[in-house]
Amino acid sequence: MNQGEELRYLALAIQREGNRQLTEALRGLKLTPAQTEVFLVLQQYQPMTLIELGDRLVCETGSPSRLIKSMVEAGWVEKSTDPNDGRAIRLQLSPQANAILPELNQVNDLFNEHVAASFSDDTLDLLLKYLWPLAADTPSGQALMRRKNNL
Repeated sequence: MNQGEELRYLALAIQREGNRQLTEALRGLKLTPAQTEVFLVLQQYQPMTLIELGDRLVCETGSPSRLIKSMVEAGWVEKSTDPNDGRAIRLQLSPQANAILPELNQVNDLFNEHVAASFSDDTLDLLLKYLWPLAADTPSGQALMRRKNNL
C-alpha cells in the first residue's frame, strides 16, 4: 500500500469510526449525525433558506431537501415564507428542537473534547494545518470554511 492510499483509507476509517461513535452518543436523543449537523447549523444561523443551509453542511452535498423534509416531518424544523422573497422558504428549529438543544450541545461538546483529547495541542495544530489543503477546494471543505469563518 502506498502512502496516498494509506492516508485515504486511514481518513475513511477515522471518519467511519467517528460516525459510529457519534451515532452511539446520540442514541438517547434519537438523532443521526446528519440531523445533528442540521441542528447545530440552524442553531447558529437560523432562520435560513435551504440553499444557505446546504452551503454550510458537510454531511450533504448539494441540496439537503430529503434530510430537511424528514426533520420537518419529525417536528424538529419549521418552514416559513421569507418575508423578503415570497418564493423562498426559511428554516428554523422548532420549539421541540430547541428543548433538546442543551442536551445535544452537551453530547456534541463532550464528543469533540474526546476527539481533541487524543492529541496534544501542537499535534492538533499540525493536523489541521496539513489536512485543510486536502479539503479546502472541495464543496465539503468550503461548507466547513463558511462555518469556521462564521459566514
